[in-house]
Amino acid sequence: MATLLGYLQGSIAKMKDPRKPSPNKQYSIFDVVLSAFGVFFMQCESFLEYQRQLNSRKGRDNTQTLFGVNKIPTDNQIRNILDKIKTSALFEVFVSVYRLLKSKGLLKPYEVLGGQLLIPLDGTEYFSSQCLHCEQCSHWTHKNGTVTYFHTAILPVIVSPNSDQVISLDPEFITPQDGQEKQDCEVSAAKRWIKRHTDLFSQGAVTLLGDDLYSRQPMCELAIEQGFHYIFVCSPESHGTLYEWWDYLQANREVQSFGVVRSEQERCNAILAIKVISVPVLIRSIFQFDNASF
Repeated sequence: MATLLGYLQGSIAKMKDPRKPSPNKQYSIFDVVLSAFGVFFMQCESFLEYQRQLNSRKGRDNTQTLFGVNKIPTDNQIRNILDKIKTSALFEVFVSVYRLLKSKGLLKPYEVLGGQLLIPLDGTEYFSSQCLHCEQCSHWTHKNGTVTYFHTAILPVIVSPNSDQVISLDPEFITPQDGQEKQDCEVSAAKRWIKRHTDLFSQGAVTLLGDDLYSRQPMCELAIEQGFHYIFVCSPESHGTLYEWWDYLQANREVQSFGVVRSEQERCNAILAIKVISVPVLIRSIFQFDNASF
C-alpha cells in the first residue's frame, strides 16, 4: 500500500495547481486529490464526512493515518478543484503499477497463448443526463428533438481466463478533440490509446480484444504497425466478404475444427473452436490504366 500510495503522491507533486496564487488557500492539491482517492478506495460516499466528524471529536481521523491528508475538504471543494486538473496527470500512476507488477513477476499468471497479455478494449459510459452537460460531453440527438449528454471512456484492463481479477491500465477518454469538427468516438479513442502505449509493452507481447466495432481494416493495420496482436469479433452483418469465404471453404471441407474439455469443480465445459486461415476481411479492387483509351 505504501508503494502504491507513493506513486500517487509522486504524480500529485507534479500537478499544476489550477487556482490562482493566494495566501487564503485552505486546502493543498495533496489534500484534495488524496481525499478524493480515499472516497474511491473506501467505496463509501460518506467517508469524508465521517472523518470530519471523527476529527472534531478526537482531533485525528483515518485520512491522516491512511492517506496523509492534513485537512479534509468538502465534496464541492474537491469537485471545483479536480474539475480543472487534466486527467492525464494521473496516468503515470497506472504505468508505474504495471512496471512494478511486471518486475515482480506478478503478470506471469496472466500470460496466455505463449506469453501474451490479453487487453480488451471497450467503451464505458460513466455519466448521462438530458439537463447537465459541459464542453467535454458527447451528445446524442433523439428523433423527438431531445438531447442526451454523456461521458464515455476506454477502460483497458489486463485479463486472464484463469483469474477473476483484472489489472487496470490508464484510460482514454472519449471527448471532443482539438481541431476536430466531428464528435470523438470509441474507435478513435482506442487508436490514441494504442499509440500511447507502443513503448510500454514489449513488441508482440499483447493481444488486444474487441467487439465488432474494432474489426475494421484501419484499426487492424494500426494494431499491427504498433506491435500488437488482436482478436476482434467479426459479425456476419458487417463482414459479408469474410463469411462468403467461410461458406465456400466450409462447403469444400477446408475448415479445421477442434474441441477442448475443461473440468471446473463439478462441471465440465466443452469448447469447440473452428479455424480458418488467410480469409480476407475485405477485398479491394485496384485498377490502373496507363495511356489507355476507350
